[in-house]
Amino acid sequence: MTYCKAWIVIFAVLISGCVHVEPLNEASQIIDVHRHGTWPESDDAPYRNKILAEMDENGVGIAVISLTDYDDIENWKDVAPDRFVAGVMVPCPRNTAEPYYKCFPSSEGWVDIEWLRTQVENGKIETLFEIGPNYMGIPINDPKLDPYLALAAEFNLPIGVHTQRGPPPRAVNSTRGDPNCCPDYNAEMGNPDLLRPVLETYPGLRVWMQHIGAGRAGGYEPFWEETLGILADYPNVNVDLSITNGPLPIEIYDKALRTLIDAGFGDRIMFGTDNLPTALVLGRLNSIDWLTPDQRAAILYKNAERFFGIKR
Repeated sequence: MTYCKAWIVIFAVLISGCVHVEPLNEASQIIDVHRHGTWPESDDAPYRNKILAEMDENGVGIAVISLTDYDDIENWKDVAPDRFVAGVMVPCPRNTAEPYYKCFPSSEGWVDIEWLRTQVENGKIETLFEIGPNYMGIPINDPKLDPYLALAAEFNLPIGVHTQRGPPPRAVNSTRGDPNCCPDYNAEMGNPDLLRPVLETYPGLRVWMQHIGAGRAGGYEPFWEETLGILADYPNVNVDLSITNGPLPIEIYDKALRTLIDAGFGDRIMFGTDNLPTALVLGRLNSIDWLTPDQRAAILYKNAERFFGIKR
């Protein structure tokens, strides 16, 4: 069975407003839709400058970045407003030792909804990302998340949702690698089918499912059937393959891309690094020689331009 939806349907449900950035030269077309800033206890400036330098070196014009504390607007978005599409993490993983919450610690891991509304109204926050129901052990339609989803629907904000079962406990280079992190983690909360009641309650809500294809044997296999079903039924849903396009074997990445493109969803795949080295992720994409130039351009920036409404 081939799953295919026309983009004309998508346009009917997309935003009335757009994310506006300054024009970029041809060498800086790439959009990275999956970047993270720093944790609250970190010094923002060095890491922000490192990210901007890495973006410049690899032709990344814009990064969609997840912020984790109230002063990050000043330290990230205000410093480089034309380079970052700013989002906030909702909710934050709970730890078993200090710091008990990895983000928004002063409000116990949940960003204050009225503060968030003000930032959205002022054009500072443009997306909710990363929403991580896995880490809290709750489904995406849990009542605790509904005020945030309702706000996203009200302002037509795209939301990025952590899907799939991983990473497994103690995974290297992940939040779960911290032995104090995430006692509530429930791999099954990453099932994309759990998005269905949300997408029915908020028709047209722009969602991008993250980490598509990620997982291995041992209880962390990817949710392929559910992923393809969501994409078939909801044309306002896109994906990124972060983790799959980074540390997993190239054969798994290749197969994931083929699965999506053969099913008719080449116009829904967006480039995302999840803070892995950009050159590494680009190199792996470039090594997949069966991709056409148009398919590659769609993944690198064209799909993200449409999904986020980016004009440049």
